[in-house]
Amino acid sequence: MKKYFLFAFLLCGFVSFSFIEKEANINFLETVHDFGSMQQGAKPSYDFHFVNTGDAPLVIVSVDKSCGCTEPSFPEQAILPGDTAAITVGYNSVGRQGRFDKSITVNSNAKDGAVRLRIVGNVKTD
Repeated sequence: MKKYFLFAFLLCGFVSFSFIEKEANINFLETVHDFGSMQQGAKPSYDFHFVNTGDAPLVIVSVDKSCGCTEPSFPEQAILPGDTAAITVGYNSVGRQGRFDKSITVNSNAKDGAVRLRIVGNVKTD
């Protein structure tokens, strides 16, 4: 009887383990980039590289920006487990001056949900 109970217990554990849902996971190498000082009118951009460290395809649903001065672009195709890609964020300093700190929110199917990226810098007028 103990053998049957042990067998049933192990079988239930195996069946429940096989139904564990796979998840995508987005892991950025860095989440803040400092452009440093730039002349007014410059339009620099930066690639925020990431890896899908999960075991399911990663899909970026949207990238929200905090300001019209930022221009993000992102891959529209699924990122397979173990693959890398990048979110490119541009900054338009035309008509701006002084220190800036802008955020971009990456929304995806990753288990951790939204990730916030930041760009910072200083726009000089002379």
